[in-house]
Amino acid sequence: MKKKFKEIIQEICNEENIKYTFLSKDWVIMLEKDGKTRFISGYKFDLNSQAIGLIADDKYALYDVLKSKGIPVIEHKIVYKNTNKLDYAIGCNSYEYVKDYFLKNNNHIVIKPNEGSCGHNVFNVTEINEIDIILDKLFTNNYSISICPFYNIKHEYRAIMLDGENKLIYTKYLPIVTGDGCKTIRQLLLDFNHDYFIDKLEDSRYDKVLAKNEEFKYNWKFNLSQGSIAKRLNDELLEKKLIQLAKQVCNEINLKFGSIDIIQTDNNDLYVLEVNSGVMIENYIRLNPDEYVTAKNIYKGAIERLFNS
Repeated sequence: MKKKFKEIIQEICNEENIKYTFLSKDWVIMLEKDGKTRFISGYKFDLNSQAIGLIADDKYALYDVLKSKGIPVIEHKIVYKNTNKLDYAIGCNSYEYVKDYFLKNNNHIVIKPNEGSCGHNVFNVTEINEIDIILDKLFTNNYSISICPFYNIKHEYRAIMLDGENKLIYTKYLPIVTGDGCKTIRQLLLDFNHDYFIDKLEDSRYDKVLAKNEEFKYNWKFNLSQGSIAKRLNDELLEKKLIQLAKQVCNEINLKFGSIDIIQTDNNDLYVLEVNSGVMIENYIRLNPDEYVTAKNIYKGAIERLFNS
């Protein structure tokens, strides 16, 4: 049985004799035990400071903080609306600023909301004439935009950390399938991630049979909510390097509970991509149902930490 986040929290609370109350349309979970009250909001536990939570949610702020600490992190620059004439926006409040950045980065950048999540409204830009259209679209609903160079990513990893210790690390795999000369793209994608693709392949282009060794890339983003899959990392040496980098992030910014996404480029350099102060493991469990106990124990440890802090 697939369990959602709230069901996992309920299960833990029942086992630990913790009273729980769902508030604000289930967005807030109030936990009570031994005269103490603690909160979970969304996937954010009452462990990190508000300042760290805000920094983690802000791509440019996180880049600036980690860079100042000497931590390898992918570059992000912030862009404001051209109507924003306040001092902090001067110099980065024009479409020309973005176009100049595009030219300086080999005509290939990524544009996305500065505080976005789950890969929504993230654009891989290779044509300069696309920039105005994308910025117009994003500024309709966003106060600021983030731009960064396009990195040739070989793999993306996620390390879930609690009190500076790694609790789970896994690799994300892009929805890329390779032909065998017999199966259609649809069949191959269903084999790759059945639950995700079961209702997304009605277009006739997926009827094509891929030639042997021919590749089809469904998506260039590593988000589990957009077709990628995740598996536990099985490389001790690499795992050691990734955890060392994740621990460095936790120590430098005082992150108590969160997940850290790290990319590995084609030349094997490691960079922090983002830090999530909310810990969502639902998609990982969906893809790896035998890991339910692991996920539950991570949340159980965070709740124990809530009442012991």
